[in-house]
This record gives sequence, C-alpha cells and structure tokens, in this order.
Amino acid sequence: MILPGPLVIVAVPLAMAVVLQLLRYWTALMAWLGAATLVLIGSLVLLAPLDDAWQVANLTVEFGRPLVILGRRLVLQPFDQLVIAFLFFTTGGLFLVAWRLLPHSNFFPVGLMIVALLAAALLVEQVVYAALLVEMAAILTVFPLHEPSSGAAKREEITSAVGGMRYMVYTTLALPGLMITQLFLDLFAIFPNDQTLLNTAAVLLSISFAILFGAIPFQNWLSRVALDGSPPVVTFIFTVNLGAVWFMLLDYLRTYPWLAEQVPLARLFLWLGLLMMVIGGLLAAAQRQLGRLVGYATLVDNGAMLLALSTQQVEGVALATLLLIARPLSLALMTLGLQGLRRLDGGADTYLTLKGAAWRAPWRTFAFLVGGISLAGFPISLSFVARWGLYQLLAQEEFTWALLSLSGSVGVMWGLVRSLRVLLKRPPPVERPVGARLEEDRIVLVLMLLLILVILLLGFFPQSVSRMVYQMASWYTIF
Repeated sequence: MILPGPLVIVAVPLAMAVVLQLLRYWTALMAWLGAATLVLIGSLVLLAPLDDAWQVANLTVEFGRPLVILGRRLVLQPFDQLVIAFLFFTTGGLFLVAWRLLPHSNFFPVGLMIVALLAAALLVEQVVYAALLVEMAAILTVFPLHEPSSGAAKREEITSAVGGMRYMVYTTLALPGLMITQLFLDLFAIFPNDQTLLNTAAVLLSISFAILFGAIPFQNWLSRVALDGSPPVVTFIFTVNLGAVWFMLLDYLRTYPWLAEQVPLARLFLWLGLLMMVIGGLLAAAQRQLGRLVGYATLVDNGAMLLALSTQQVEGVALATLLLIARPLSLALMTLGLQGLRRLDGGADTYLTLKGAAWRAPWRTFAFLVGGISLAGFPISLSFVARWGLYQLLAQEEFTWALLSLSGSVGVMWGLVRSLRVLLKRPPPVERPVGARLEEDRIVLVLMLLLILVILLLGFFPQSVSRMVYQMASWYTIF
C-alpha cells in the first residue's frame, strides 16, 4: 500500500489526538506520547528524500507524492520540510513544558490537531485554503487557552476567555480579506492591464496580515492573550500559530511573484514594521503589568520580522526566520517566570501586587528577565544576532530606520528594568508583608535552567542555526 507523505504528516497527529483525548487522566503519558509523535514525524519530514520511497512493513511512504482531497492538492515541497519540522519540534517541546504546568489539559490533543491543520495549510497548493485552515486552528486554540495552569487562581479562570475570544475574532476578521485577495489576484492573471485589481489585492493582503500579526492598531489581542494564557499555550500561539502565518505570507509572495514587483510591498512592510517596533517599544516601556509586557515584546519582534522582509534580500528573510526560531526559547522562559510570579498573589501580575516578589521567587524572576532580554534582542541571545544583522541591513539604506528599530528593543528593555526595580523592592512590613517563598517544582526548575543554557549556547554559537536558516530562506526567492 502506497501512502503519500502529506497523509502521514496530517493524519498521524490527528489520530494520536484521538488517543490522547482518551488518556486525559494521565498527564505525563499524554505529554510524552504527543511529544514523541511530533518529534518522530518532524524528523521524518526533515530527513525524508522527496524523490524516493520509504518502506515500513507492508506500507510504502512516498513523501514527494501529492495527496488529492476533493481536487485540492497537498504536496510536500523542499521549502516546506524545515518549516514543518520547526512547527512539530516546537510543539513537542512545549508539550514537555506543559506536562508540569497543565495537568489533565486538552492542550495535548488539541495541540496535535492544531499543528496538523497548520501543516496542511503549508502543504496545500491553493493559498486560499491555507487561510481557512489557519482560521480553524485559531478556533481550536481558544480551548486550551481557557485552562488555568497549576496553581492558578479562580480569578484567572474567569477572565481567561477574553484573550482567546479576541484572538479568534481578529483571525476571523482577517479571513475575508485573504479570500477576496485570492479572487482579485486570479482575475489580474486574466486581465493583467487592470492595475486596480492588483492595488486592491495588495491593500487587502496587507490589512489581513497586519491583523494576523497583531500590528498597530490591531495589537490588543496580543497583550490580552499574554495576560490570560498559561505559559505553554501563549508560547504556542506566538510561535507555532504566528510562525505558520509568517510562512503563509511568504507562500503568497512566492505564488504571486509579480505582486512584489508591481506593488511597493517592501515599502509597506518597512513602515508597518517600524510602526510596530516603535509603538510596541513605547507601550512596553509604559506597562505596569508583566503579562502585557510579554505581549508588546512579541509585537516588537513581529515588527522586526516585517522589517527584515522589507529589505528584499535573502539575508532579510533568513534574519526574520532566525528571530522566529529564537522566539519559542525566549517566550517559554519568560512566561514560565511570569507563571510563578503570578502564583504569589492569586494570579495578579501588576506592579502593585508584585513588589518584592523577586525575594520570594528568585528563580522565576531570573527566568522572566533572561527570557525578556532574549526576546528584546539584547546580547547573550540568538535574537541579538538576528537583530544586529537587521540593524546593519537597515543602516545600509537609511541609518534613521536602524535607530528607530533599535528604539523598539530599548523600549522593551526599559520595561524590563522598571519591572526589575519593582520586583526587587521590599515593601514596608506595615503596608504588605513579604510572605513565604514560592515552592518550586524541581522539574520546572530544571526546564528553566535548560532553556537558559540553550539560549546562552545559541547566543555564543549562532552558526549552528544560521546555516539551516539561510538554507530555509533561500527557497523563498520572492524578490
């Protein structure tokens, strides 16, 4: 029996999701089974020869063979291999983090379903169906986002639906624009002299992806998701979901190369990215709530990715991809620290309630700061390598753009410095007792130390990742 590769990539996680749904009582078993499934499929995708077949017992798997469903073709291309492997490996790692934080959670089965849908979105040849699959994945993400992490307060349980609802609503708002864009682009292929069709498609495409990336003025879903969600789910949305959106944008530009040639999309990405970085930095610097700081730091990072794309160079795409690969490490560490700090005061993360929290939860404070520094793109992190390369590319065109983009990173760092001052400040005993120290889960502590170690190693030895990233970017010859 011959199986096409896309069937294995999509169907195996979906089948395992059904199995995990029956194992909800055994959290460790769910986490390890789900992670093992994703690592196995991701490794097969990464190593599979597309022009050859793999024999497994009586089954023959041809990864280069297309899967046709109701006339829609799903096919694994060389540029999809590294992308899908990244999504699968990242989700598998987040399952291990969620093992200790989300007992009996539906994040494990639902996460498998989501990553299968996102993989299908990248495999399908008609990009309009990719938008539909991304929308379905966003709807499913709402369910695990609602679940409180271990030690969470009842107040979190009540308010956590807001972030998920906003995320779903904004993703739904972006869907019609993407579908109409597809229609206008197909019409332009028939009537190439009608520039109005192309201009309208470019405007709709820009607005739709601005919504999906949480660009100004659609940024409030980012901060709300970071405020409401548990660490693994927030990291999942900001890396796996947004990562799929990023590569869907590249697929649009690769499928319609004349779109970038005839419409000044690069200039549009430039100003949108600068706006996201500058405004995001200002909002991060002014925050008095740690959860929102995480959201606005991600907004700045999204802006940096669009800025890198605006350079119209393969190096720019590589730098943006490097930022995306560094993000799950930074965000996972930052949100793990945030989760522990929230446990000190019933789920609250405002400056008023977290005075002196560093003395009660030193490891969580350290994790929050190291993750934040990494996400801000400052030294000792992989993000710094990508940001520094971005500043150099921008400075070659206009030094002012490099300074403006740097201001976004400075704003995030200023927000972290303000937060550290509050966390280290001992409140007067009469005003508020310091309280007991946070009892750390040893496995969570080991996970945080591992994340810190990996961030430092990749920061000192970025060449271990940069070659792979450049290879991934070289497939997207869109400019």
